[in-house]
Amino acid sequence: MRQMDERRKFKRIKVSFVVFYRVNSPLIVRMLIGDKEISAVALDLCEDGMAILTDYEIPTSAIVTVKFIIVNDTAVRNEDRFRSVKIEGEVRYNTLTTERAYRLGIHFIDISADERNFVANFIKMS
Repeated sequence: MRQMDERRKFKRIKVSFVVFYRVNSPLIVRMLIGDKEISAVALDLCEDGMAILTDYEIPTSAIVTVKFIIVNDTAVRNEDRFRSVKIEGEVRYNTLTTERAYRLGIHFIDISADERNFVANFIKMS
């Protein structure tokens, strides 16, 4: 019998920082909420995705651009302490929470090797 529990490819950590995202598609959602950056709160992070909490109901399969700054106080070198990251992702799930906000699961679909390494190092050090 096949085991039904979820197996993650990458380690996921709980976080809490502000992110900004913009809906790229579908066009109807982009038009409904406006062509603007929306602030949200990051809840968890891994090398290939993140979960955020937002006031907007963004449908699954929507493509978004997410921007955030990672601060890594444990890094030895100054250039490794913080990084501004801009990543394109696909909304994989959208769950209404009890706070009347939406938890979005975003899978990164366009992330540079440099950004992925920085995120991975941040997660390892946390």
